[in-house]
Amino acid sequence: MANRVRPLYAGSLIILLAIAGSTTVIWAQGAPNPVAAVTAAAASGATAVAPASAAADIEPASVRLMVGRSAILNVGTPITRVSLTSSEVADAMVTSPGQLLINGKLPGTISMFVWDKAGTLKRYEVQVQRDLTRLSDQMNELFPKEHISVHSNGRNVVLSGQVSSKDLIEKAVNVAAGYVDKKEEVTTLLQVNAGPPRQVLLRVRFAEVSRSAMTDLGASIFTSPGGIDGNVGRVTTQQYAAPVFDNSGGANKLQFSDFLNFFLFSTNNDLGIVIKALQQKGLFQSLAEPNLVAESGKEASFLAGGEFPVPVVQGSGAALAINVVFKEFGIRLNFTPEVIDNRVHLKVRPEVSTLDFANAVTLQGFRIPALNTRRTETELELQDRQTFAISGLMNNSVASTMSKVPGIGDIPILGYLFKSKAAQKDQTELVVMITPEILAPNSVGVTNTLPRGPEQFIAPVPADKLAPVMPEAFESGRRGASTEAPAAPSAPVAAQNQPTTPKPEQAAATVSALTPSTTRKMAAAPSAKSTTPAPAASRPLSDSEKKALERAKKADEEHQKEQARADAKTKADEQKRLAEQAVADKHAAELKKEQDARAAREQAKRDAEAQKKAEEEARRELVRQRDQQRARDEAAAQLKAAQERYDSVAKTAKSE
Repeated sequence: MANRVRPLYAGSLIILLAIAGSTTVIWAQGAPNPVAAVTAAAASGATAVAPASAAADIEPASVRLMVGRSAILNVGTPITRVSLTSSEVADAMVTSPGQLLINGKLPGTISMFVWDKAGTLKRYEVQVQRDLTRLSDQMNELFPKEHISVHSNGRNVVLSGQVSSKDLIEKAVNVAAGYVDKKEEVTTLLQVNAGPPRQVLLRVRFAEVSRSAMTDLGASIFTSPGGIDGNVGRVTTQQYAAPVFDNSGGANKLQFSDFLNFFLFSTNNDLGIVIKALQQKGLFQSLAEPNLVAESGKEASFLAGGEFPVPVVQGSGAALAINVVFKEFGIRLNFTPEVIDNRVHLKVRPEVSTLDFANAVTLQGFRIPALNTRRTETELELQDRQTFAISGLMNNSVASTMSKVPGIGDIPILGYLFKSKAAQKDQTELVVMITPEILAPNSVGVTNTLPRGPEQFIAPVPADKLAPVMPEAFESGRRGASTEAPAAPSAPVAAQNQPTTPKPEQAAATVSALTPSTTRKMAAAPSAKSTTPAPAASRPLSDSEKKALERAKKADEEHQKEQARADAKTKADEQKRLAEQAVADKHAAELKKEQDARAAREQAKRDAEAQKKAEEEARRELVRQRDQQRARDEAAAQLKAAQERYDSVAKTAKSE
C-alpha cells in the first residue's frame, strides 16, 4: 500500500511543479527525481510518450533575452534533442547533459522544444527583446522637458508621449534610429501638445522705381518741288521721316508724313528743312505693402485688385462660340507659415501685376490688355520680426543708333545737319521684402483703429455746447390743443386723499411731464359739440416727486459732464495723431527729397560719363577714318607710280 501511494504522490508533485513553473520566467531550474518520474509512469500504466504529450499541453515556460545577450537554462534532465522554430531569432547550444546556452540574435518570439533520455518533452517560449534602457536614458538626457516613452514591439521600437513642437518628433526618431537596423523600424506615436493655436502676421513690401530717358536728333534738307534753277534735291539719313516728291497728276508737290519738331521753308530760296530734336524722361514709382494673418501650418491668400475679361473661342467649324473668361490682376499674396519655437518657416508667393495697354492685342474688336507682372516664390526660415529681401532686380539697358552721310557728316558743326542719332536708356530697380511676426494670444493685430476717411462724416460737438435741437416733424395750428384728456373735477381731491409716497410709474410720468421735450404728441381733433377745451388739472409736487426730479436733473448733468470729458479726450487724441502724422509726413518728404537729389546726382554723373565715352568714341572713329583715308591715298599713289612705270616700260619696249 505504501509502495502504491509513494508513486502517486511523486507524480502529483511533478504535475504541481510543472503548473507552477509554467507561469514564471525560468532563469534556473532544479533537477527533478528521475526515479519518481519513471515510477509514476509505470504505476499509471502509460508509455514513455504519454508524459511528453501531457507536457506539451501544459502552458510553456517563458525565457526572456536581450539582443546580443546569452542565458543559461538548466533543464534538470539529460538532454537528447533540442529544436527551435527559427534560428534567426535565437539559437541554443548544449553545454552539459542538463544545461543549455541560449543566444539572442534578433527581436522576436519563438518556441523551443527539449527532449530528455526518457522521452519527456519540455516546451519553452523564448522572447528576444531589444535593450531599451540605454535609449530611454538618452531620451531623458537629450529631451529633459519632454515626455517620451520607449517601448518594444517585436522588431520595432515604439515612441509615445507628448512633445512641445513638431520638429522634436523628427529628432527623437533620428535618435531611436541608431538602435535599430533600419529607420523604418521606429514607430512614432508622439503628439504635439495641444496648446492655443499660434498665428503669424506677414508684412510684404514691393518697392519698384523705373526710370527712362530718350534723345532724338536728326535733320532733313529739301528743295521745293520746282527746285532751284531747275535742280531738285533732298538730303536725309532715312532714320526719321522726310518729305517725298510727288509729280503724279502732272503737278509737282511734296508729301509730308511727319513734320517732326521743327519745320522751316523759305519760298524765296525754294529751300526747306525739318528737324527732329526731342528729349524725353519718365519716372515710375510703385510701393505695395499687403499684410496677412494666418494660423501656423495653414495656407492664407490675399488679393487686392480686380479681373479683366478675355474672350476665348470655343468650338470648331461653323459652331464657333466666344466665351468670356476673367483673369485676375493686382496685389496677390499666398503664404503658408509654420512656427518652430521662435522661428517661422515660410512658403511665400507674392505677386504684383498691372494692366499694360501699350502692349494690348486687338482681336475682332476686342482689346485685350497685357500684364506687367512682378512675382517671386520661395521657401525660407526667418526669426520673429526679421526683415529679409527675398528677391530683387537691377536692370539697366542702353540703346543708341546713329545714321550719317559719309564724309560730310564728319564735318564739325555742319555735320550735324547730315546725321541723325537716337538714344534710349532704361533703368529698373525692384526689391521685395518680407517681415514675419508671431502674434501673441493677446495681440491686437495690425492696428486697433480704422482707416481715416477723406472727409469728416459728422462734425464733433464742442465740449461746452450741446447738440442742436432737431426741428419739429409737423407744424400744426393746434398748438393750444391739450395733449392730454381733461381731468375730472374731483382729481385734486382724490390726489390729496392718497398717500404722499407715489408709485414709480406715477413719479416717472410726472418727471416726463415736467421735463422739456422736443417731440410733441398730436392732439386729437376736437369733436363738433365741444369747441373750447377744458383746462388741464394742476397740483403741487410732493416731496418724493421733487426728489425724483432732482435726481433726474443730476443724472442729466453727470451724463453731460461725462460726454464732455469723452469729447475732450477724443479731440486731444485726434490732435496728437494729426501731429504725429505731420511729423511722419515731413520726415518722409525730407527722405524722398534727399533720395531724389541723390538719384539726380547719380544720373547726372552717369550721363556725363556716357557723354564722355561717346565723345571719346567719336574721336577714335575720326582718327580711324583719317588713317583709312591716308592708307587709301598712299595706295592710290603707289598704284599711280606703278602705272607710270608700267607705261614707261611698255613705251621703251615698243620703241625697241
